[in-house]
Amino acid sequence: MADEPLGRAAQRLAALEMANATPRCGARGKRSGEPCGAPAMENGRCWVHGGASTGPRTAQGLARSKRARWKHGYYSAEAKIERAETRAALQELRHLIGLYG
Repeated sequence: MADEPLGRAAQRLAALEMANATPRCGARGKRSGEPCGAPAMENGRCWVHGGASTGPRTAQGLARSKRARWKHGYYSAEAKIERAETRAALQELRHLIGLYG
C-alpha cells in the first residue's frame, strides 16, 4: 500500500513522457514567431492550424454552404431585378401622371 502512490506517479510520468513525444504542430506564431507546441493531427498541424478548407465536394454540399452564408439577400440577383422593375414601374407611373415631364 505504501508504494501505490509512487506506482501511480510512475504511470503518470510515463504517460506524460508519451504525450510529450507526439509530433508537434510547429506553425509559427504571427506575433511571437515561436512554433506552436500543440500536438499535431494526421496532416501535421494542430486543430487550430489545420489549414484552409478544401470546400464542399458535392453539389449538395455547395448548396448547403451557400445557404449557411446567406444573410439577407439584399444584393442577390433576384432582389436586384425586383428593385430595378419597381424603379421602372415608379418612373412610368410618374411619367403618366405628369410629375416629371
